[in-house]
Amino acid sequence: MSFVALPASPTSPESSVVAGDGWYPDIDCNAMRDALRITDQVTHARLVGAIEGGLLTVEGELAWWRATKESEGFAALSEIDDERTVGGEHRLTVLYTRAVRFHAGAELAELHRDLSATTDGQTRAEPQLLTAEDYRKHATAAIRDILGVPRTTVELI
Repeated sequence: MSFVALPASPTSPESSVVAGDGWYPDIDCNAMRDALRITDQVTHARLVGAIEGGLLTVEGELAWWRATKESEGFAALSEIDDERTVGGEHRLTVLYTRAVRFHAGAELAELHRDLSATTDGQTRAEPQLLTAEDYRKHATAAIRDILGVPRTTVELI
């Protein structure tokens, strides 16, 4: 009996990106998979959806900062402090990419709890499938991002 090893199929199509808006950079899907060790257990469509969510969240949180920088004449993130680099890459681009990746990774971990669980952990997590409350929480966060208001309200008693 012999086995033939087939090369692993790409987890996302080669050179696939979620496009930025021109001011912010594109996010490379496979680079994100590599950076956060996201396996093919996450489909390309799910990854793209999570990255889009990360883009929306980060861009919403940085809206006032971006408006200030645009009023100062900067036409792209990469123009700001362009001499500051990390590992040969523009520092702010690295930070922006990290923020988007981590928001997207958090969404994947939250919505797909089985991603990092062991077999025993998956068994325990099965009863914890998404609930209506989970969906409402994400819908409320999206609405608050549209309105430009904080996601949480804290009052001192």
